[in-house]
Amino acid sequence: SPELLVGHHYTRYLGDLSGGQILKNIAQKAMNLGEHDGLRFYEFEAIPDEKGFKANYRATLDNLPIDQAMADRIGEVANEAFHLNMNMGKVLFGFLTRRQRAGSTEAVAA
Repeated sequence: SPELLVGHHYTRYLGDLSGGQILKNIAQKAMNLGEHDGLRFYEFEAIPDEKGFKANYRATLDNLPIDQAMADRIGEVANEAFHLNMNMGKVLFGFLTRRQRAGSTEAVAA
């Protein structure tokens, strides 16, 4: 059912345009990264108007030629993808905020 990929797409674009920006900032600060270093996953240069993009995206979803059963299945997939992404965010946050990382020969300065 390729239609179910819409759930992953929804999570990727709307999630990363919204909450993903918080993860970007956390990663940038915790790893002392430059403006773009290692953060391009969270950059959407082809989307100059994020608010407009989100509104158009939602309107497009509302007009997909699918029945309610498929809409429900897509919603379930989107929720699953969201939870998987949240778990990855927790792992990333834990890794980035630990004082001492496994395998390190030096303690990170407090």
